[in-house]
Amino acid sequence: MKTILSLCLACLSAATSVAQQQPVTQVHTALNHLTVIEVGEPITMAAAGSDAFEIERHANRVFVKPTRAGVSTNLFVWTEHGRSVYELQPASDVSKMDVLIGTAQTPSVISKAEQLSDEDVSKIADQVLSHTLLNAERVNAVGLKAQKNRVNIRLEEVVRGKDAIYVRYQVTNLSAVPYRVVAPEASVLTTNESAPLSLPAVNSQLGAGYIDRLPTPNRQPIEVLHSEIDEEDVAPGKTSAGVLAIKTKDSTPTLYQFVFGADKVSPVVAQAVL
Repeated sequence: MKTILSLCLACLSAATSVAQQQPVTQVHTALNHLTVIEVGEPITMAAAGSDAFEIERHANRVFVKPTRAGVSTNLFVWTEHGRSVYELQPASDVSKMDVLIGTAQTPSVISKAEQLSDEDVSKIADQVLSHTLLNAERVNAVGLKAQKNRVNIRLEEVVRGKDAIYVRYQVTNLSAVPYRVVAPEASVLTTNESAPLSLPAVNSQLGAGYIDRLPTPNRQPIEVLHSEIDEEDVAPGKTSAGVLAIKTKDSTPTLYQFVFGADKVSPVVAQAVL
């Protein structure tokens, strides 16, 4: 039951973040130049998602300076009564940069979230739990065999959201030493062949032999939105359950690969058609 609740909480977290979205201001920058963002009251905190931008704040102004080209990220600015969200664009020509941006914050986004009662939160959680249980689909094993003296990943269930896929999995440690579970790297696998891949049925976890038969697959990294594990340190002979969510809007069957941290032999890999 705990793993189902973890999956539901991951869905609820993603759903809540979507529900609380607010307009995002685009900020165009240039190397070796400052862009100033000015809001209506003193700033309490400012945080960007990448160190490719230097961020400094003073009073009601934030100073943004890109340090590397070709990088974009988001920026959050908080004051006592509101929050602003920005998307910092990759540094480009000086003629296209924003020198000064003045924005009005939207405190209603925070205040509405803070006004949710325990009963409201409980109702939302119940709705998410019901939806998750009704829409969870079993992942079948195709040519998958447990590897002796290795760490094995078994994908158990999948739930599809509007913009994400949520996967419940198990980590079984058949090696002789403890294994630390870390968030996996996720990729979509394709080939350069003109003909489309002949994929097994959707919701199938594939053995390593299937991937070995592909002609030099291309790996396109995708974002892991959420990752959670019951016990991150799995002792020899033990099993731990986890949940991960990947960002995708593609509803067609797709071949995904998840690469976890290495055991004593090599990285621990799982691939599936979802």
